[in-house]
Amino acid sequence: MRLKMANTQVVAIDIGTATAKIVHIEKTPDGLHILNSGIETFTDPDDSAHVSETIRSLWNQLNIKRNFFNKHKIDVAISIPRLYVVTKTLANLPPTTTDAQLPTMIDMAAETELPFQKENSVFTYHDIRRAPDSLSVELLSTRRDTVSRYMDALKEMGITPSAVVPSMLAIATIARQSLSNSTARTIIVDVGAGLSDFCVMQGESLQFSRGFTVSGNHLTRTLMTEMDIDAESAEEEKQQIPANQAPTRTWTRRFIAELERSIAAAERETPMAEPEAISEILLCGGGARVPELPETCQEHFQIPTRLWNPLNAGVLDTSSLSNNPDSYGDTFAVPLGIGMHVLEAEKPVSLLPTEIGVKREESSRKHQQLIAAGFALVIIVVIAVCGVTWSRAQKSKEANLDNTIATYRGLEADAKKQLSLELVLANKLRHSVTPIDVLHVLSKLFNDRTKVAWKTFEANNLDDFSKTRITFSLQANAHDSIDSMIGVMRNSEIFSGIDAGEVTTTGDERRPTFAVKINCKLATDAAQKIAQMRYPKPELELIEQVEENIDMSPPDQNTDFSNEDEEQEMDMQDK
Repeated sequence: MRLKMANTQVVAIDIGTATAKIVHIEKTPDGLHILNSGIETFTDPDDSAHVSETIRSLWNQLNIKRNFFNKHKIDVAISIPRLYVVTKTLANLPPTTTDAQLPTMIDMAAETELPFQKENSVFTYHDIRRAPDSLSVELLSTRRDTVSRYMDALKEMGITPSAVVPSMLAIATIARQSLSNSTARTIIVDVGAGLSDFCVMQGESLQFSRGFTVSGNHLTRTLMTEMDIDAESAEEEKQQIPANQAPTRTWTRRFIAELERSIAAAERETPMAEPEAISEILLCGGGARVPELPETCQEHFQIPTRLWNPLNAGVLDTSSLSNNPDSYGDTFAVPLGIGMHVLEAEKPVSLLPTEIGVKREESSRKHQQLIAAGFALVIIVVIAVCGVTWSRAQKSKEANLDNTIATYRGLEADAKKQLSLELVLANKLRHSVTPIDVLHVLSKLFNDRTKVAWKTFEANNLDDFSKTRITFSLQANAHDSIDSMIGVMRNSEIFSGIDAGEVTTTGDERRPTFAVKINCKLATDAAQKIAQMRYPKPELELIEQVEENIDMSPPDQNTDFSNEDEEQEMDMQDK
């Protein structure tokens, strides 16, 4: 199954024979960034529940958060060992086959090329090579139950992987970052606990791959047999005994024999008549940490051999890691390669069964639909509750408004009268502008006749402001008076297109008189402004009522009014 990935994050999981490794990688504009990584050991690889619990524990330790709204927003990819993958080159395909027709053509060819029943297998293709007269691809296949066994380890966590990547493709992907020579042949051997992968790279291309069982556990069993010790002691001993010394030497010979067998197979399948010589052997994986194993291989093959840490290429940013990646980087070639392959390949190569991929997409879509429906229901309930509350609040406000309106009925009538007057004068009625109105405006703007005086005045087409032309000439006692007048006209927002002619001077030098002719138009809203100037809004006089406390109590019975009467008579006589 060939997939198109669009996510920017991937969790790559390598489920080995003795350990589970997880790498969380994010693709950013600056490159690939390792967010977190970890490794956990398990004792029984055949116990799927135990393996699943180990992976769950490691997942939680790395604090990987899955998106609640889209649980498949982060891709999860797992590896499948090279030993379980069968490769075959399909070289006789019609050269006219298009990319769209290729999947159908491969499906037809698989009927006869697969090593086991089609219904019991999962297959895909990669390495498409086109020439004018030929077309070839490499067919990859494995048993369906093998893929299911690795997927079952994630099923109890509720995780469906988005890709199942063959381990040799993961190794090739990460190895391209360390190989600079485009023609040299490099051998990469990933020595795991139960299985080992052998890859031959021609520059950046994977030329050959093979899997075999001589691995770390094989060395443990060899030491247990020859030294008569238990498994725990054998694990400690294989970290101390050099590869060229007994009893580790027995395992080393078998390991070198597998390398020789693999190199011979690679030579037979190399399409070149004289293949390039092998320039280097890179060892990685936990089983490659046997003391002096690189030196022993180098001495036997006479080829430079070293322990390879993929992180040393500097392609992956490890600044966020809390632990030291140098201490385990040589064992993470497969998970690192899986992450890079999924994030960078245009169409990652995957042995995920097609129906699993379809179910995964449907599950993600249904999950999002259920969440959307739940949110919609919550929103509807909230809107209903808010609507009832708002309705009650509105009724209370309406009652208060009714009381307020009833109180201010008298003020409402006055406000309507005033508003009607303003609408009639300012907005609704169009004032018919006459030359007298224009002169009135000019008189208002220039009421100081000692500085500016008009000599002539002419106004045409005042009924159509687009054609209006106002021309007048005036005299002033100074240039500043003319400039001031023009500035006032421009700031009045009544006149537009003001064009002053040439200023002429008359009279003697001591008291010159300046004359100028001015042309202008009226602004589009000049009629409303002139109307407001001619008929200004009346100012309402507010009369403040002052309350006085008047003493209306009856006079005291003992009060003598005779003196008051005499005073009043004297006042009358004086008058």
